[in-house]
Amino acid sequence: MKKLTVLVPILALITAIVMSCGEEPRHRGITDENQRTHVDSVIFSAFDTRDIPRTLAVIDSVEKKGELSKVRGLFYRTISYNSSGQYRKSLNLYYKLADVSASELEDQGDFECYNYTCKDYLRLLCHMKRYDEVLREANVFDKKLREAGGDEFTRLHDIAEMIGESHLYLGQKAEAAQSFQAALNDIHNMLKIHHAPLDFRESQHTMKSVALAYIQAGNYAEALPWVERQDSLFAIACNRSDRDTIYIDEMKADICYCRALLEHKRGGSIAAERAYRDYLSTRTSKRLGHIINSTEYLMLTERYEDAADHYQLLHRYMQESAFETDLENIGRYLLPKYRANLFAGRKDSALSVASQIAEAYDSALVRQKRTDAILLSTIYETDAKERQLAEQQAQHLQYCLYGVIAVLLLIIVFLAIYAYRLRKA
Repeated sequence: MKKLTVLVPILALITAIVMSCGEEPRHRGITDENQRTHVDSVIFSAFDTRDIPRTLAVIDSVEKKGELSKVRGLFYRTISYNSSGQYRKSLNLYYKLADVSASELEDQGDFECYNYTCKDYLRLLCHMKRYDEVLREANVFDKKLREAGGDEFTRLHDIAEMIGESHLYLGQKAEAAQSFQAALNDIHNMLKIHHAPLDFRESQHTMKSVALAYIQAGNYAEALPWVERQDSLFAIACNRSDRDTIYIDEMKADICYCRALLEHKRGGSIAAERAYRDYLSTRTSKRLGHIINSTEYLMLTERYEDAADHYQLLHRYMQESAFETDLENIGRYLLPKYRANLFAGRKDSALSVASQIAEAYDSALVRQKRTDAILLSTIYETDAKERQLAEQQAQHLQYCLYGVIAVLLLIIVFLAIYAYRLRKA
């Protein structure tokens, strides 16, 4: 009995050392308290005025006073720039997400700000067709959010869709299908709990993105079920008593335009025209951005005169959206505008657009190289931090092992002495 009494604290010490070695790092728990602080309310009030310079000044002011966390500062600045179309400035800020550690996500507000900022970054990377970066960054964000005590980041339907889209465009069809299925599973699980009009709108938007990804990749058979799923979801949203007419109109426009593209690609010209007419019947189709984006269908159906007419609004659209003439926007807007005018026989207009492209190309290329240099620098810094963290963890495990060995030696010595005294007695 005496032997057991003496061994208890020693065994407890070994257990404590072993448990501390195998335990994952712990951080302050994320709570629901103060999800929106007084500072958040002040910034939201400034943002509601749509006065972006004033909003940024408010953010700078409260941050200098130490009243705004790093991740909240990133969140408010990026949504300010994005709302004014200054995506290049947002992109430079998104690189600073690597400097936010899991321990800095101290409450639910910080957690959600980090989550949404990561989502917006991935959307921008998808928009820029940087699919390998999407996969890499999604994995980094998922790891950090789990470390902070959050749920799996990559299972969220919009994130899973972007991961699947990236796999698809990189030629990894099986991985894409798995991610798209994960997105669908999350939609079903979410709609069992949340039934607000925005939940249906966001779910439909994710389904539309999957369908368009398959259409752009030429996988029309895989795209069809996703268009049909949108139809089913739209019917449910329409039959709800709390339906939102704006969201319903946006959903109808998205679904009809998506079906028009798919039917045309599959050779069903009559069905495609019917879907396109349904699209034009919506209020959403009259918005400036939709007028510009719908030229894709007009070009596919060789309506070059109509497409060229639509592109007359492009300058106004880019000004209102504060789009920069970077390489992405040259390829997305200016080149199609050039082709539309050229095929429509408007050679003077086509020549004018070609001159605009030539003037913008050099500066766009310089900005692109600068952005890539910043990205590479960030990647190297992140890799260095991860290596440093891995070395620290390895060193910690080594110290743990030394501690266990030392305690075991003490036990052996103790048992030897105890046995010796027992025999002597």
